[in-house]
Amino acid sequence: MKWIKFNTDKENSFNEFLVKFQCDKKNAKLRISSDFRYVAYINGEFASNGQYADLPDYKSVNEADVSCLIKSGENILKIVAWHSGRDFSICRSMPASVAFEIIGDGKTIVCSDENTLCRAAVGYKAGDIVTFQIGYGFNYDFTDEGEEYKNAELAEVDFRLIKRPVENLVISKPLASEIVAQGLFKTPDSVEGLTAAGVMRRSWIKSLGFSEMTGLNRTNSNVLNEKSPLVLKAEGGDGIFFIVDLGRETAGHLDFSVEVDNDCKMSIGWGEHLTDLRVRTEIDGRNFASEFILKKGANDFTDYLRRIGCRYICAFVYADCVKVGKLTVMESSYPFKKPKKDFGDTLLNRIYEVGRRTLELCAHEHYEDCPWREQALYGMDSRNQMLFGYGAFDEYEYPRAAIKLMARSMRKDGFLQLCSPSETPITIPSFTAYWLIAIAENAKADYNAEFVAEMLPYAEKSLRAFMDNTDSGGVGIFVKTPFWNFHEWSDGLMGWSIFRENELSPAVDCNLTMLVYIAAKGIVELMERQNYKGAEVYKNYYERLSRIIPSFLDKEKMLYASYVKDGEKIGYHAYTQALALVSGIVSDSAKPSLCNALKNPQGKVTDLTFAALQLKYDALISCGEKQFCIDEIKKVFGKMLFNGATSFYETEYGEADFADAGSLCHGWSSVACYVFDKYLQSK
Repeated sequence: MKWIKFNTDKENSFNEFLVKFQCDKKNAKLRISSDFRYVAYINGEFASNGQYADLPDYKSVNEADVSCLIKSGENILKIVAWHSGRDFSICRSMPASVAFEIIGDGKTIVCSDENTLCRAAVGYKAGDIVTFQIGYGFNYDFTDEGEEYKNAELAEVDFRLIKRPVENLVISKPLASEIVAQGLFKTPDSVEGLTAAGVMRRSWIKSLGFSEMTGLNRTNSNVLNEKSPLVLKAEGGDGIFFIVDLGRETAGHLDFSVEVDNDCKMSIGWGEHLTDLRVRTEIDGRNFASEFILKKGANDFTDYLRRIGCRYICAFVYADCVKVGKLTVMESSYPFKKPKKDFGDTLLNRIYEVGRRTLELCAHEHYEDCPWREQALYGMDSRNQMLFGYGAFDEYEYPRAAIKLMARSMRKDGFLQLCSPSETPITIPSFTAYWLIAIAENAKADYNAEFVAEMLPYAEKSLRAFMDNTDSGGVGIFVKTPFWNFHEWSDGLMGWSIFRENELSPAVDCNLTMLVYIAAKGIVELMERQNYKGAEVYKNYYERLSRIIPSFLDKEKMLYASYVKDGEKIGYHAYTQALALVSGIVSDSAKPSLCNALKNPQGKVTDLTFAALQLKYDALISCGEKQFCIDEIKKVFGKMLFNGATSFYETEYGEADFADAGSLCHGWSSVACYVFDKYLQSK
């Protein structure tokens, strides 16, 4: 197969490729690789979609069995591909191109070449940026008749092709959805400069009763049913809005069928919760909405190019009558194993299962921080998720692929990109340390000598980068602009401001010193096991850090300081005390004070957030406080369940955090899975 160009290399562009072929093979496979994302159809039926997040010299090939879609005689393969054309957290910009082939019995039946037909994809139009992490969205025009096909041109690229490193995602049947609100809307007097999400957010809305808009009694079901579409009617506004509840947090592909009497516009937005009959479509520059131009009659649509995370979906239809067959999501998930667990307590079992579901919703091509807002691969977030997933899914190859991707995305200075595989202007040093820890933890959980050997040169480069910023006092705060000295979301550890030169005078980052010690010790153990040349250098390094760490203890407070500047100890955080205990370099005399601070932080230390709960629980349990941890998990996560949560929140403040952008599904909040698997006996 040959790489062929899009007919345009504009940002956020969509192309369509088509070939006709004859086939009499019973066993046929489609192999395809794209610069960003694609969906393939054979004879009009869905065949394959996706694209593993990768790099120009590390392009994965997706493979799918398409035997059941191929018929005797002429067949048609159509591919719709989406080109980002710009770096975002989830992707790195590459030339707009695609390559594919169908093979049968080991022989190529058809492949991409100069004879492949191409054109701008019918219907798909450029949309607004959703978030900096997710990147561009899209709009869609059902009235678009498309342009003429022309022959594709070969792309001048030299991608190294590899087998997709993880299994294909599984797409489930559409979720049942129920209309929970409906009524009229009027748009603002001026919509200039507003995105579709902004218009939805600012429109005046009037709630109307179910019977007012359907002529049906409320006793009739308002669960959407394609076989019996629901007719909504109203007059007096710019159109009809309705909101559906999917019943639970989910991640997957938007799927709808609506019918209208005339061509009109429809906007669809999605989110995780409702406030005053509104879905959060626009939040601080983030835009969770797409715009559609409907044609008269039936409009059926499934977007296989993009994955959304949500529980609620809102539609604005610019008409006074709409027939709704479905508005839902087809779930997309990784095919994890899910070993049965029973911890002998109904609440514990429920917390575990919701934790595992949270973890699953944050795992697609790789572990991602959240399915709604970002879908990005971070060093710290993914390390937590990997650790939690070893017991929850009995899965080791999947995290190894993500660790490799982060390694191959590494900056020249030895630090990870903020998100992989993207290139971003900043990096978080602590996330590189967590990535090193993840390598060691993966090897401990399921030793793979080939994987370890491949990762050690990258690990050495990162350790060297930390060594270069270490003096007699420990690992220093990174002062220059590209570095964000973030640890977690508690006050004093967030590392603001990110972009600055010399704002921080030289100081020792005690937390980073402890993290690097833990990371270096774990990597050196692997180096020694692999007889890796130069291991002694890094053993001497972590031993030097081990002698420095005790100096961070404030002997008056009997707590570890978070920073040391000009010999003065500054800041006392629960996170720091947890790291100290986990590091193992704590005197017996100091343990009770640290343990007490973690149990009762008020007035002693700044409490930590959900991001660091794993450290807290490992630290406390090492001091004999297992029951305290179990009771706290019951209290914190049980409260979410009692409040109707179907996945666990990013922070205790839920959607209200981060200026109303808090995620209600975040992988690091699956910590109960890790604690229960490690410290409780499943029956």
